[in-house]
Amino acid sequence: MESHKRFLFMGIIIISLGVVFSNSLSDKFGTLGIVFIALGGFLFIVGMQKKRKFEESNKKDE
Repeated sequence: MESHKRFLFMGIIIISLGVVFSNSLSDKFGTLGIVFIALGGFLFIVGMQKKRKFEESNKKDE
């Protein structure tokens, strides 16, 4: 699996965990949910940047 796909999938999973923590378990893990959403968003952005670089390198090879 390419590196960018791994970052994208992990970002989506961590964002979804953050939403669950901030909505369903807000009395105990509310702030942790917000941190997870932020961390997942960061990983998603990193994955999109890696995808763009991967596609540019494949375009140059052609």
